[in-house]
Formats: sequence, structure tokens, C-alpha cells
Amino acid sequence: MGPALAEWQAWGPTLQAFQNTLVPSIAHRGGGLEVYGHSIPKDEVGGDLVDLVTDSRDVIAYVADVSGHGLRAGVLMGMIKTAMRYGLRLGQPLVKLLADLNCVLPAVKEPNMFATLAALRFDGRGEAEYCSAGHVPLLQYRRRRRDVVRHSMSHFPLGLFACAAYTNQPIRYEAGDVFVLVTDGVVDPDMDQGLDRLAQTLRNLGGAPLAQIAAAIRAEFSDDDQSVLLVRVVDDLADRQAAWRRLLDELAEELTRER
Repeated sequence: MGPALAEWQAWGPTLQAFQNTLVPSIAHRGGGLEVYGHSIPKDEVGGDLVDLVTDSRDVIAYVADVSGHGLRAGVLMGMIKTAMRYGLRLGQPLVKLLADLNCVLPAVKEPNMFATLAALRFDGRGEAEYCSAGHVPLLQYRRRRRDVVRHSMSHFPLGLFACAAYTNQPIRYEAGDVFVLVTDGVVDPDMDQGLDRLAQTLRNLGGAPLAQIAAAIRAEFSDDDQSVLLVRVVDDLADRQAAWRRLLDELAEELTRER
């Protein structure tokens, strides 16, 4: 074993801790949603990101994929997570947040690096906001129809063109629907075939526990990071009651201010 290899292996536990801190597995239930996600890096550190941010009534789920592998991709991934969370904390709309992120990334990365990203924002009104920056299409399993819809947007990845603009798209949903966000390591080498395989998995397992669906989605062989983020709309009485209470509280506060 050469000195360079021995030194790299000595860093292994530190790099794994870095990865686990930045991209922990996600298991969440609340606000009428059930969410499960995980990321499996090709190396000790990967460039994939799965994240969930809850802010009052809003729930934002997003996946990002930085080009390349290893520590350089992981560092840029960490910057993107920090910027996303800070922007969401400030209440920025998703389209503005993506545009701002696209503008600042070139100054903190190598010229050939970029990132794709797809995000969903839920506010409990039966319609999700979908935004994508050059990312793998989003799949929606519709329980009542027992079908799978593919959603996509034609926008540039982040960090390549400073003038790029981004838009959003509303997606209606019902209780029992499942949204699937993945990175390209799950669907490569042929994206269409990979997405067809995912759609068939959803038709077969749409009502199964999300962890089981995620395990079935994972590609058997892949030379890339693999990340899966699943969001199921649940018809939970307690969640609905809490949402109504929040709405009534907001209405009462608004009426108080008007007086």
C-alpha cells in the first residue's frame, strides 16, 4: 500500500461522517405528507443531496445532483444545501431561489462543474409547486387512477449560464398519490428505460411503505451516486385538524391586526 493510498484511507471515517452529516436519511410525517429519502454515494462522499424543509404551513422537498464524484462534488453540494435552506428560511419563492443560486455558483466552483435540482413545495391546498433545473423528470403515482405521470421542465442546470431563468409548474394531487424524485444514478444508463422501470415499480408498490418502494427503486448496478426522495400524500385526520387550527389562528391574527 502506497503512502498516498494509506493517507486517503485514513481520511475515510472523517469523509463518511461529513457525508452523513450533510445528507442524512429522511423519515418524516406531518402536514398531510409522509416523506422518506436516502442517498448512497459512489465514494465516501458524493455530490447528491436529498433534503426536506418544513416552514409553518409549507413543506419543501428537493433533490440535487452535483456533477462529478468525491470530495469536490461533496463540498459544492454542501454549499447548495446551505444556500437553499437560507433562502427558504427568508421565504424566497423557489423560482427566485434557483435563479439567485444560479448566479452565485460560478464564483465558488470550477468552470466545468454544475448542479441539477428538482423541488416540490406543498402548502396543504391540494396543489404542489414543482421547479426543476435540468434535473431528472419527476414521477407522480396517482392512486385513484392507478397510473404514473411524468413531469419535466426544460431549464438549464445551475451554475452554467448566468442569464438562465426558471419557472414553476402546479401539480394537482390527491390523498394516496406518491411523488418520486431521483438522481440520474438511479435511472442511468438509459434514462427513458430507467424511468419506465420506476413507473412500473410504482404501479406495483404504490401503496407499500415508502422504505420498501425506495429499496425496490434502487438500481442494482450503478457507477454513480444514487438518491431517492419519496413524498406520499396522506389522508390523516390529525394532520387535517392541525392544518385547520393553523388556518383559523392565522385568520384570527389577521382580524386582530385589522382592528
